[in-house]
Amino acid sequence: MSELGTTYTFVGGNNVDRIGGSCSVIEHKHSKYNRPTRVMFDLGALFAPDYCEDVDAVIPDVREYLNSENSIASKAVDAIFLSHGHEDHIGGYVHLARAGIELPPTYASKETLELLKAALTEASVEKENWPQMTEVEACEPIQFDGLEIEAINMSHSTIGALGYHILTKIDDKVEAGIFHPGDYHLGKVRVGQGFREEALKGLMQRKPITHVILDSTSTVTDDKYLVTHEEAVANVVNIVNQHPEKQVVSAVISRSIQNLAIDLDAARKTGRKVFLDGYWCKIAFKAMQNSGIHEYDDLVFKGSASEFVDKIPASKRYIIPSGAFAESKKGMKSGLYRMSEQEKVNSKKAKKTSKQKENKKTGHPVFEIDDNTLILARQRCIEEINGNQVRKMYARLASLGATVVVNESENPMGNYQTAKMQRSGHAVKSETKKMVGIILDGQTNPKNITFIPTHGNRGQMINTGKVVEDAGGKFYFTQNLDVLKLSRNQTSKVGELSSDIWIGVCEEMDNTTSSRIYTYSLVNKDYVVESELKRVKRSLARKNANFIKKDRSRG
Repeated sequence: MSELGTTYTFVGGNNVDRIGGSCSVIEHKHSKYNRPTRVMFDLGALFAPDYCEDVDAVIPDVREYLNSENSIASKAVDAIFLSHGHEDHIGGYVHLARAGIELPPTYASKETLELLKAALTEASVEKENWPQMTEVEACEPIQFDGLEIEAINMSHSTIGALGYHILTKIDDKVEAGIFHPGDYHLGKVRVGQGFREEALKGLMQRKPITHVILDSTSTVTDDKYLVTHEEAVANVVNIVNQHPEKQVVSAVISRSIQNLAIDLDAARKTGRKVFLDGYWCKIAFKAMQNSGIHEYDDLVFKGSASEFVDKIPASKRYIIPSGAFAESKKGMKSGLYRMSEQEKVNSKKAKKTSKQKENKKTGHPVFEIDDNTLILARQRCIEEINGNQVRKMYARLASLGATVVVNESENPMGNYQTAKMQRSGHAVKSETKKMVGIILDGQTNPKNITFIPTHGNRGQMINTGKVVEDAGGKFYFTQNLDVLKLSRNQTSKVGELSSDIWIGVCEEMDNTTSSRIYTYSLVNKDYVVESELKRVKRSLARKNANFIKKDRSRG
């Protein structure tokens, strides 16, 4: 960018047909400085379609923004700000760190940094190769040349979610005030801090807003599917109490800590002991502990799965595995998915010992699914990510004899009992409309504000635009690769990135050396591999992962 001013580039996240790969870059050139300031917001991964056998994850091609061991980036960014710790916002960051890409100073909440550090450890990225990391606090501006960034706490399904206000100036005059709330909703959260309307109003009293980058994931969803944390817990407790003799299995998106808290609270109210099954479930719990949250320490079983089965009767078990998205690629199957693949067993026959169960050839190494199992399918089905896979998974679980109860949503998963057990982590239609109203009411010149939908497929972003118009605002539609010029009086496309190329990552196990092999390739917009970039071999970090703290004094 040669001329003065602010541009906003959508590198990933505004996809044609799928959610994920969130990444954008703000570039600002000020008359006092020879080079522009560039800041990247999020660097996520996109969930590859089921039919892509050669690709597990897809990430934006950000090679022109990040240095590597072999090249200097032509548009190197000065910093990366992360909104929260979900895979579609930090997954690309971790994949590239594993491949040896040099990442710039990184800013995020304490909780997001805890999740990021755990992800880098799991990816076998040596600590000496980690970038500088800085904890961000709300209402504490961070200064760059001609650019100021201030965080605000937001509500989401994970912990420590932040939105950001980016203020740019030329000759001490405001050029643009960009508010990016990230993934958000307007409800309360159970763990940590969340969105407060008065905090946003206070921010607007201090700083102008000219543009809003608006989450589009759930703006088609009606209020009838909303449920508070307390209501969700009560509904789960009611279902569990209808089946007091059954073991409970409730899968989560493991970094969605607010949803994990629903299970933990329900387990306590029903007098059950919790087993966290899966690396990332344990990581999420550790992140809670490292953030100072210890109220669930006594609830979580601290031994192995075999010990849990031997010591805790089925009627007192509450098993929380990973796998709400039915992850199944390249043999790296999630806990719940593995459970669904077992051979049918009869719960009325003599019980096997945990050692006998470990010798099974199918299913989970220890846990068995039978007619004495209650499955809580709380995660809504997101069609373009897991629609086909998740329906088949729950059908298999039901065929094993399990009682399956699914979350009530606009996208049914089959002929199962339903209940409101979890809300979307994203703003629904009414919340989006309310957010637009709060912002318009808080500005002296509301007609000058432009809302830019993001984080969704084309249909979702168009729908968000309609919601904005219904609330009295104006919107500007964009897609990946678009470069927008943003100022007080301007929102216009001034260019686009050169090619619609992504980086695909394929993960495979090397059982001979107990390691993983990651193949990085360039893939086209249809996720077809065009050329290989690099192969990386990493030893498993999980074998040394003992994450559950037995008391607060231990590290």
